[in-house]
Amino acid sequence: MLHFMLQLSLGEDADTRLTTRSMGRVHHRVVYFAHFTPGITVSELLSVLGVKHQNIQGPLKQLIEEGYILSRASEQDGRVKRLYCSRKGDKLLEFVSAAQRERIQRAYELLTPQDVESYFKVMSAMLGPERREWVRRLTELDDPSESV
Repeated sequence: MLHFMLQLSLGEDADTRLTTRSMGRVHHRVVYFAHFTPGITVSELLSVLGVKHQNIQGPLKQLIEEGYILSRASEQDGRVKRLYCSRKGDKLLEFVSAAQRERIQRAYELLTPQDVESYFKVMSAMLGPERREWVRRLTELDDPSESV
């Protein structure tokens, strides 16, 4: 129950800001992955989100048209689209994620470093191998405690 309520709270933190831009959670997820994995292919994005192309087609199109996401053909295979976050997209991610980061930071301030380390161990242990690989990929250049 606690985990589910936390998910709702974190989602609401982002939703409040997304609605001011006529966007939803799918927009946030696309921008998030384009930001933290520049050059992610549409196929990889579908895989990590566990969705079909039709689920992201509208939001992705909107993000590209409004200049938040850049779509470029792969140098290796022109049929493959690679996604990048523009500066405008980076600013959107910062805006949408700020309340989530603040919530997480407030919690960290109440805990010891050992508590935080244990929390990350528990979360990692609950992940399946495919998600664990994405976490590794997303955090190999960053401190995971700084990511939302």
